Amino acid sequence: MMHAARQALEYAATALGFSGMGVAAASLPQGDYLQQWLNSGMHADMEWMQRHLPARLNPELVLPGVRSVIILTYEYAGLDSRRQAGRIARYAQGEDYHKLLASKLADLDETLQFYGGAQRCFTDSGPVSERFFAMQAGLGWIGRNGLLIRPGKGSYCFLASILTTLELPVSTPMSNHCGKCHRCEQACPTQALNNGCCDARRCLSYWTIESKQSDMPPDIATALRDRLYGCDICQEVCPWNQLQRGKARRVDSHLLMPATLAHTPLQELEMLREEDFNSFFAQSPIRRIGEKHLKLNIRHLETDSENDF
Repeated sequence: MMHAARQALEYAATALGFSGMGVAAASLPQGDYLQQWLNSGMHADMEWMQRHLPARLNPELVLPGVRSVIILTYEYAGLDSRRQAGRIARYAQGEDYHKLLASKLADLDETLQFYGGAQRCFTDSGPVSERFFAMQAGLGWIGRNGLLIRPGKGSYCFLASILTTLELPVSTPMSNHCGKCHRCEQACPTQALNNGCCDARRCLSYWTIESKQSDMPPDIATALRDRLYGCDICQEVCPWNQLQRGKARRVDSHLLMPATLAHTPLQELEMLREEDFNSFFAQSPIRRIGEKHLKLNIRHLETDSENDF
């Protein structure tokens, strides 16, 4: 019965555009890595990570009676489509992935309900250790950049999770294939990476997206160079992503950068008033950082450009 449920789920997930699926037991011990990371202060001021730690380490607190954690991958573009100054992380170039995947997860929830399961679904939006369970579900391994890396596919993908009370057949975990490669650590302009651990206090993505501080440390601002929103450096230099260059990838058209964003200069983005900003980025994940934060990022890029002369 549960084999049939997993097969039905895999078929439905493929039909909905997911590129991979794996299952891990919800009871797997996650160790003390996350607690040590938080104790070291590497989460910066993202206090929600500390508040949600008990639930993240114990899926039973998220869904009573949970037996399995299903992890799904959904591809996003591996190429940078921005044609003006101010680079934008690839995951944020199109529409907000939370909204895009929510309806697809709802469809998969219905599939599992048919087999008697109760579910909770998340896309980077709930207290679920998605990368940990993705590794345990055999989808890839956690690279030295802290991201899930998949052989033959690289790391340019979203992760979605479904917690279910069904005890589905589990997948086989995959071993780490980073070997002696340290390119991501060596390429990081702020030395934020150390053997799979990312120090958010040094991470350009944190400062351009998550930080609530009104200004950046001078060395962080200098390291931004042309990065307006997020940073893909550790992914760009990864050999597993470089192997995919030039290969055809199935990417949802909703996740491709619209022409208006691709061609609008920084000067015009900086002049957007709050109402115009909300309209311009209505479908984009960039909207959540707000007009003031985006303009702060732009000013840092302009200051850095002036300092180059």
